[in-house]
Amino acid sequence: MHIIYKEISIYNEKANFMKNIEKIVFLSAWIVLTFVGLAEPKPSNFYFISAIEKFSDDYRFEGLSSILINDEELYVVDNGGNHIYIFNLDGASVFQFGKEKGITLPIDVFVFNNYIYVSAEGKDFIEILNMRGEKIGEIEPPYEGFAPGKMAAIEREGFFVVDRKSLNICAFDRDGKYQYKFGGRNLFKSIGGIAAKNGKIYVSVMSADPVIRIFDTKGEYLTGFGHIGESDQYFSMPSGIKVDDNGNIWVVDAFKHRVIGFNIEGKRQGEFGKSGNPKEDLYYPLSVDSKGDMFYVIEKGRGRISMFKRMD
Repeated sequence: MHIIYKEISIYNEKANFMKNIEKIVFLSAWIVLTFVGLAEPKPSNFYFISAIEKFSDDYRFEGLSSILINDEELYVVDNGGNHIYIFNLDGASVFQFGKEKGITLPIDVFVFNNYIYVSAEGKDFIEILNMRGEKIGEIEPPYEGFAPGKMAAIEREGFFVVDRKSLNICAFDRDGKYQYKFGGRNLFKSIGGIAAKNGKIYVSVMSADPVIRIFDTKGEYLTGFGHIGESDQYFSMPSGIKVDDNGNIWVVDAFKHRVIGFNIEGKRQGEFGKSGNPKEDLYYPLSVDSKGDMFYVIEKGRGRISMFKRMD
């Protein structure tokens, strides 16, 4: 009997030892995940404010694709409706122009030196418009087969354009002269969005790791983070990307119906879009931009622009 009790005692000691090892392993894994920004972040207080459902009764959204904040105005690209809509930051309609000004199937827009630049399907050039939406010129294609898509500008420096066919990122100076290109299909596989801020280029990649890639303005790779996966810690379909005035990177995940923020090291800074309230949750978001604590998101699934405010 003494031998049996001794064996049971040894067994219990081993079991307790293994349980302690499991606790240590779990705690270590949690610490690592937290350090690299993959663990659940501290919740950020984002509140749904309202949604812009249309420009007017005569101009309703038909296929929103991109959004941009310029100064105190919100530029919205309606690819399906062949229109560019402009609102103030409270969501009130300001101005619109479209097919009557030659706008067809627009993809993206940016404002640079008080001119509006528009990329569109079926056009190998970038249209230049004045602030009334009237065409005044073009940026000629840098090479044959150029298909301009998503675009991003760095104030007073120049702008960058994704070639949808080759997945090159083409750089232009402030006068619209082509400078160089980098990237291509061997590097990117696919591109969801592009942003430019503080001398860096940020690219979201839809089907390869790392999801977020950061370059200098000459196209030299600096760093990257994020992975494609099923877990809530990963991306499913990264699309739009923007960088706020604090240097935080905001990425839209269309299939997981949310917008996630990161710092330059890839640590999560917050997310929003899945509050549990169906009327306020995002539904297939595509594009985001922000000013201060206000965030504006295009929802493909609902055909609207949703406005959120960060309270923390």
